[in-house]
Amino acid sequence: MDILNLLTRLLLWLGIGYFLWWILRKFIPAAFLTWFGGAIILALIAASFLFPEDNTIGVFGQFLAFPLTPLGAVITLLLFSRSSGFAKQSTRMVTVALLILVISSLPLVARALVNQSESAVQRAYASQQRLCSDICPAIDQVPVDRAVSLVVIGENADAYRLTNTINSRIDADNDLDPVLVARLNSAANVYNRIAAARPFVTVTAGPRYGSPEEQEPVRQAIRQQLTSRGVPSESIRIEDMGTNIRGAVLDQRDFLIEQGLFTEPVRSGPFETARSNRDANRVVLVAPALTMRRAALAFENVGIQVVAAPTELYSTIGLSDRDTLARLADLVPDVNALVLTTRYWSELLGSIYYYLQGWLPPFSMQWEQVVETLS
Repeated sequence: MDILNLLTRLLLWLGIGYFLWWILRKFIPAAFLTWFGGAIILALIAASFLFPEDNTIGVFGQFLAFPLTPLGAVITLLLFSRSSGFAKQSTRMVTVALLILVISSLPLVARALVNQSESAVQRAYASQQRLCSDICPAIDQVPVDRAVSLVVIGENADAYRLTNTINSRIDADNDLDPVLVARLNSAANVYNRIAAARPFVTVTAGPRYGSPEEQEPVRQAIRQQLTSRGVPSESIRIEDMGTNIRGAVLDQRDFLIEQGLFTEPVRSGPFETARSNRDANRVVLVAPALTMRRAALAFENVGIQVVAAPTELYSTIGLSDRDTLARLADLVPDVNALVLTTRYWSELLGSIYYYLQGWLPPFSMQWEQVVETLS
């Protein structure tokens, strides 16, 4: 679906919605509409938990979650400040909106949030060394010969085309998003390190839009990117669940069971964190570092033992070594910092949602104690 057609449909729906709203306001009391609107919002929130696989409800859920993001909060506060009913509070709302926008756009804040989140990867590796020191022949060795599958979490290959009128491409012969290409290259590098185990490779970034004939070139481009770097074509599976981690978890569990490769880790009790089963099959997970904690725990929650291979690390090493001018630059608001802060916040909201759904283990199961990492 091209962007012009998408915008036309969106404007048409907005026009229909405005007309219906005008009709309702004309013949129905405003107080009733307020209660009715609140009931609809509560119903959508409940539906997002009861029917998480429904794509339509998922879209409405994104709209409901928008005010909880930094940019969404700013826009919501500014809209409320323009309402006649909030005239006395307008100055305060504008001030709060400005503070949220400035703080979220500071590189200093974005770096601090990302460093705190991604440091879990380093803690996992250090914890793994301590746990293995008593039972492993080599301190830093993960039994990668047990890696039966490699899962690459990526946004759908055609999703970026709906938001960017000018496509960013690696070169004229590659239609894939550069971010996806980089992640596929990282996955190929990981595969070459564990190639002796001959794992299956599942990429969640398959296209979702268009006819099968239109989707096939995109799938072939993904496959070509992997095979050109040494991944056997017959080992590649391309799925279209995108960044839907829950969908990837269920797909991978069903696939491993079908292939007879699913081995649940041995635990002495429910949610036992000790890893004593060195013979359990592993799934190597390639995902952004910001998403890795939620993704890995979601896999572990259904009994799939994970080896984490995080990509796209935003953490800055050696901040103390930078000069004064470089540090002062972190106090200048920047759009890239706003994007990074939004990604962090969205991931936090996603983790809360996953926990409420029961898709993550209890807090007693520490991430760095159960997830193995590649050295």
